[in-house]
Amino acid sequence: MEAAEIIEVDDKTQRVSCDGGGGAMGHPKVYLALDATGRVDCPYCGRRFQRKQR
Repeated sequence: MEAAEIIEVDDKTQRVSCDGGGGAMGHPKVYLALDATGRVDCPYCGRRFQRKQR
C-alpha cells in the first residue's frame, strides 16, 4: 500500500481544506481542524496535513 501524501502547512494554520487534489476525480471539499499535535488526516483520501517543523 502506498503511503499517504504529507502536506506541510504554515505553523500558525488552524484549519485546512482538502478536495483530493484530483480536479473532477477528487472528492467533495472538506474543512479540517488540526489537532493538538498539529496534524490531521483527510477522511476521504488519507492526505496528512501537518504544521511545518521549525
